Amino acid sequence: MKKILFFLILAAVIPAFAFADFQIGAIAMVKGTAASIQTGGIKANDFTYGGEARLNLGILQGGVSALYYPADADMPASIVALTDVGLALDIWFIRLGAGLGPNFYSQLQNSGGTRPLSVGLNMKLAGDINLGSISVGVVAYYYLNSLSDLRTAGKARPWVGLTAMLKLF
Repeated sequence: MKKILFFLILAAVIPAFAFADFQIGAIAMVKGTAASIQTGGIKANDFTYGGEARLNLGILQGGVSALYYPADADMPASIVALTDVGLALDIWFIRLGAGLGPNFYSQLQNSGGTRPLSVGLNMKLAGDINLGSISVGVVAYYYLNSLSDLRTAGKARPWVGLTAMLKLF
């Protein structure tokens, strides 16, 4: 019975991936609010950067961004993984997408009593210009460090950035 179930799942998944788009690329983001950037200017530790991968299957889209987060007043240097699942709509050569999902961050230096791995929540909005197998776009995350930050709206961190993606298949 287990073998039959495995082959049925395999038979459904493989054709689905024949119609999927898989993209991988780079992402660079400015973390912080427009007010904080206007008052303090942009410094080197105001950026976070890394890689992004997306899988598009029709109007469904799933993605993960792995980012290096430099230390600031609120959070030590960390590696952040922002994952999301949502919808993406292709309009001619433009793709508009929105997603929601968990994020995970792990501190590079353990600072005493803090947890080395935390889970939070993010909402993602993206707009890409598709140029054949290459796409460039703008992405915005509304990011919470942990699920307990849902009680405090002031803890949310807006991030805006640019992506450059290469379609592998």
